[in-house]
Amino acid sequence: MTYTLRLTGLSSRTDDFVFRFNGRDVGRNYAESTPQGPRRYWSIYGINLRGPLPQGVVAQGLVDDLDTAKGAFKENWERLLGAGSVNLEK
Repeated sequence: MTYTLRLTGLSSRTDDFVFRFNGRDVGRNYAESTPQGPRRYWSIYGINLRGPLPQGVVAQGLVDDLDTAKGAFKENWERLLGAGSVNLEK
């Protein structure tokens, strides 16, 4: 599976990324200030789901760093794909 990460281009921020899968935007990751300190927000978006999220899959989260965010995204994205829950047709 091919994953890439690119800047969103929505602002001059250099910590705001889009997750891409096979050339399609399917998630986002950016730095977030929280009372506990800086964190990374990640999410899965822009897809057509076939029903509700499968058990154990989450579509967003707040984690400590970029590597953890990438891992959480990949784990949950691959669970969605494996469950046949994603319609990638445009």
